[in-house]
Amino acid sequence: MLKSIFGIVLILIYKVYLIDADNGISLLEFTFKEFKKSVSTIQDEILAAFFSVINRMIDDVQEGMAKGRRVNEMTRVVESEESTIVIYFHPLSRVLFCSISDADDDVEKLKRCIHKIGNRFWKKHQSDLKVYRTTTEKHRFKAYKAEIENLSLGGRIAEVFPKVLIMKSVLDKILSMGMINEFELKVALQCNGENSPLKISRLLEKSRNEINDVLKKLQELDIIRM
Repeated sequence: MLKSIFGIVLILIYKVYLIDADNGISLLEFTFKEFKKSVSTIQDEILAAFFSVINRMIDDVQEGMAKGRRVNEMTRVVESEESTIVIYFHPLSRVLFCSISDADDDVEKLKRCIHKIGNRFWKKHQSDLKVYRTTTEKHRFKAYKAEIENLSLGGRIAEVFPKVLIMKSVLDKILSMGMINEFELKVALQCNGENSPLKISRLLEKSRNEINDVLKKLQELDIIRM
């Protein structure tokens, strides 16, 4: 995990790539945060998985085009203990919009963010893509880095830190009333504004999906704020 000087976990996107689906050439790369040097082997594994998925998607796109099929947009997500990879193919631009982020990041928020980045890029750089595919000139895309940073809120758009809104004594009363069970109480007590859903799942040794289901219920009961 990434730590601030105050010890609070920062969940964020590490890198965003724009890759030409016609040939696999990188059009633009934006780095929010470098991988920690102490986990170089993990970084190698993450990047290997990333480019493996990229190559498979390019193969799928090229195969579809070769067979004369219309290639629609597609999104693929690869989750691991260390990272979340999101890859979105934008069919009009024929560009892959990709992110590598911390494993704690909210996948649905990441997908929405990458889709916005792709759609906005097409609107702003449609003519520049035509120039690139004629001349291989890419310098016009550099200005889009500011847009990526803006749309992703500096890489932190998908962070989630649930925060309990009521005191332990009130939680105990809610438990006694049967509105929540013992496990849901344990989850609520871990919602200190610094623990992500993934961290809570690891602390309580439950799946991330189980924790997300409980968090949704707690939020609906106004016990926590997401």
